[in-house]
Amino acid sequence: MQNELWLSPEHQQTYTELCNTLYERELLRLSQTPSEQLPLLTKRLASLPFYVREAASLILKHPSPLTLDSQNACWLHSQSKVCPVPHVDESESIFSYYHKYAKLGLLVPVYIKDPQQNQLEQIRLDSIDEIDHDGQRIHCNEHGWFAMAGWPQEPDNQQKLLLKPGKAVLVAVCCGHQWRNQERKLPRLLSLREMLLASRLNWQNFAKPHPAKKDLR
Repeated sequence: MQNELWLSPEHQQTYTELCNTLYERELLRLSQTPSEQLPLLTKRLASLPFYVREAASLILKHPSPLTLDSQNACWLHSQSKVCPVPHVDESESIFSYYHKYAKLGLLVPVYIKDPQQNQLEQIRLDSIDEIDHDGQRIHCNEHGWFAMAGWPQEPDNQQKLLLKPGKAVLVAVCCGHQWRNQERKLPRLLSLREMLLASRLNWQNFAKPHPAKKDLR
């Protein structure tokens, strides 16, 4: 209940809607847990109420330039015609950014082109949990090793790229925007983990979105 004490009366309903929707969504996801991960399920269920309340509180405490749909626990914004992935020649800019700013816990966007979903394109949020300064590479908690210039460094993440944060990229991340064959597709709903990460973004750090570009794939 401590998370709710600061809420104004007009935010109470929004908070309740967010909690209910996030809880239902995460329960559905957990119901699909693979058999090899079932031993961890009890612990995840026990911590679920805490993380749901934490996500709802952070979302309301730290407003973003996006429109919040509390009933569906998602953010809304107009979608770029194509996925905002930088040109190949911008890898130097990506390297410069991570060479200067990479630190443990930094939130980073990862581009994914999924061959198992007919080349569906997405950008997902992750965080840095290891830095190899000598090798000039970064390890992301969920998506593995990348060179500081953005290129994948493992067999399992060859369809992924580490991107430089920017407003256009982060809009796509938080709204779950998706593309296939240069066409917009129905946005996906973010997981509870993704909502928690996205709610920590400081939008004041990012410039206005640039026009979407279509290379580096």
